[in-house]
Amino acid sequence: MWKFLSRTEAAKHIGVSIRQLDRYLSEGRIKAFKPFGGRRVLIHSDSITEENLKSPVPKYRNFED
Repeated sequence: MWKFLSRTEAAKHIGVSIRQLDRYLSEGRIKAFKPFGGRRVLIHSDSITEENLKSPVPKYRNFED
């Protein structure tokens, strides 16, 4: 089952600001999407790992590119 977090929840979960989380998103370190026609960003909880945040090339479990 997929679990999604809001930007605020994800930032609290990893202990960073929302701006830093946005940087991680733009760098491709965290997987996220916008639901059709929405403004809200939902983040895949499986993509938030210490390895993804620190490595130059993130590795995603359960995702295909």
